[in-house]
Amino acid sequence: MSTRPADGAVVCVAGAGLTGASWAGLFAAAGMRVRLFDVVATPFEHARRYAEEAARFLVAHHLADQERAARGIAALTATTDPHAAFGGADVVQECVREDLATKQEVFALAGRLTPPEALLATSSSGLSISAIQVASQHPQRCLAAHPYNPPHVVPLVELAPGEQTSPETMERARAFYLAAGKEPVVLAQDVPGYIANRLSAALWREAIDLVRRGIASVEDVD
Repeated sequence: MSTRPADGAVVCVAGAGLTGASWAGLFAAAGMRVRLFDVVATPFEHARRYAEEAARFLVAHHLADQERAARGIAALTATTDPHAAFGGADVVQECVREDLATKQEVFALAGRLTPPEALLATSSSGLSISAIQVASQHPQRCLAAHPYNPPHVVPLVELAPGEQTSPETMERARAFYLAAGKEPVVLAQDVPGYIANRLSAALWREAIDLVRRGIASVEDVD
């Protein structure tokens, strides 16, 4: 990222669904200049309203500075123009549907239009960043920044590198998400399920096994 501080950083949130709107609210609450991008304008009204409510929620619960959040909310924009969305962005937070080709298209576009030092992050929960980053002209600055929904409420974000991601990118990403109010956990490699989902799956399997073997009832396991 450039020398611009987190307060005032330009963040493009690609995908104006619930996850994208929640991310937008978090970034706005941190005083960042957020650009919501989608291929159609249909979801913008709802996404903007959700993002503004998310930012105000963080202020109301003393998780964000009121003055900084007010600046972020005022600076929030939405566009279907990729040049207006990606041009000059410090960070791209991709939140489009879980489809590899669609995500690769976004990363290819972001790689062409963002400044050379911009961070390109996917919110994907099930697709490999190693597979996504091959579409970018700058795979070394691509990473996974996997949130837990809603991103503006749950502090955890898991940062995972792809096969071509540089160590510097991971260091810069960790600093960025800390500044945005998240609690980043950094993985050493790209792995399906990340950490929290894998631990949750192990607990779920054990709970099912205890009930299946008649060791305890569903109610008692719960």
